Amino acid sequence: MVVTALNTDFPIRLSEEMIASYELSGYLVTPGALSQEEIERYGPAVDAEVGARTQKDKRSVAEKSLYEQSFIQCMRLWETSEEIRLLSCHSGLAGIAAQLMRVESVRMWQDQALYKEPGGRETTPHHDQTFWPIGDEPLVSAWIPFQDVTIENGAMAYVPGSHKAGRLKVVDITHSTDPYEILNDSALGGRKPEYVEVRAGSVIWHHGLTVHQAASNKSQEVRRVFTVVYIYSGARRIKSWPTFPLDREHIEVGEQIRGDGMPVLWPPQDQLPDAPNIVGEATGPQFRTQAD
Repeated sequence: MVVTALNTDFPIRLSEEMIASYELSGYLVTPGALSQEEIERYGPAVDAEVGARTQKDKRSVAEKSLYEQSFIQCMRLWETSEEIRLLSCHSGLAGIAAQLMRVESVRMWQDQALYKEPGGRETTPHHDQTFWPIGDEPLVSAWIPFQDVTIENGAMAYVPGSHKAGRLKVVDITHSTDPYEILNDSALGGRKPEYVEVRAGSVIWHHGLTVHQAASNKSQEVRRVFTVVYIYSGARRIKSWPTFPLDREHIEVGEQIRGDGMPVLWPPQDQLPDAPNIVGEATGPQFRTQAD
């Protein structure tokens, strides 16, 4: 059961107006959620982990698949980098997630780096929550840029209010099949994405069912962004289709999410979570473990 968050000790307290704006639009910008010192600390840590995971890939953007042209994707970095763990488990951000979802307890669903290379293509419009067999439990993503982001270098765009349309058809953003053109879905009523340019230190939050996309990168620098996805801690698995973090924990349909790979982040724990013993593939959507 989801209940209104009652904790009054949030490191970053949102106003009721901000929460209401998020509930209306399906997204929210929190300027200055991370300090300049934090950006200067965590940005290089993510850069280093992405570099280590991709060092053997010498392909140009043009040589990659359409999905890979959208971004370099490295998932669950907190599991392989102690420094990044401090960002992924940041209590201020987890507290914001709890407020936006109006729940008392929040788990991490995943983190990931999404680095859009110069010449990287537009990210296909989609919404997130239909990718995963977790129902309609509250879920929110934090989009954390390590530099100022503009339309020129790959800003995000959101269809305001689209989360209220509910679960639309899944978009195959991998382009292994022709992706569903979700912006033409009649449930959106012709609404179009609104681009959001932000400064480093700001965090953009979006609902799990908010339709969104990202612009292509026309600049000469990599657009460096890190994301953390938070879910209500009482969420359960509702489908059996293969899903790495649930399968790793042997979570059956109907069972509550649990395990080292999806730790509770709010309320804050006494110590940082330990990483799981089994980790996923270094890049991409992580369908398998590295040992497979």
